[in-house]
Amino acid sequence: MIELAYELARSEPLEDVSFVRLAKILGVVPGALHYHIGTKDDLTSAILNRFYKQLLARLIEISEDLPWRERLRRFACILMTCERDHRGAAEYIQTKAKFRVFQKVRSGETDYGAAYLDHAFGMFREAGFDAEQSAMFYHVLALHCLAAANSHVAHLEPAEHERFLLKQASSLPAGTMPGLDFALRAFSGIRADDAFEFGLEALLDRFAAARRSEPKQTVHDGVS
Repeated sequence: MIELAYELARSEPLEDVSFVRLAKILGVVPGALHYHIGTKDDLTSAILNRFYKQLLARLIEISEDLPWRERLRRFACILMTCERDHRGAAEYIQTKAKFRVFQKVRSGETDYGAAYLDHAFGMFREAGFDAEQSAMFYHVLALHCLAAANSHVAHLEPAEHERFLLKQASSLPAGTMPGLDFALRAFSGIRADDAFEFGLEALLDRFAAARRSEPKQTVHDGVS
């Protein structure tokens, strides 16, 4: 049941994945699904927990032997790709607070949202950033990935609308909007992937500039 809901949400908002719809596809009454899953919140959280589980599985594959910058680059690329490939999760995470990270799980189940964030913060710590830097740098990097993913899903890249943009600009009296004359043609050719890469490199440069020269040693059992 959860797998079906998860797959449906790949291409549509989570709000559209209803118990009535799932029951119709599965050939059962909605009450049967409520009995096994619970409320709509339970269903939403289960979908997001599945999303974070698959995301975390890919992130764990990043080699710890890589330089910190390459590890964070791969982290960002995987995060953006997973969000881009699951419209429901990406749109929900961007617009809702509930279940953005922590999930509703039953006794003995893993909260993969929490496990994902634990892994993400750990990567920044291992890169040599302090707690405040790790928190802020993770946040802005995650926002960049989410914006890029949703831009792709919503077809917001300028290049996808190049013909329309140039046509509209050509209908304006010549010389009345010099800013458009100057940069609209270049703007209309921008691809979402190129914008993502540009922003990612700018963020990593900023992280590098703020990075401590010598990471503090991790304390284990009172011994540094």
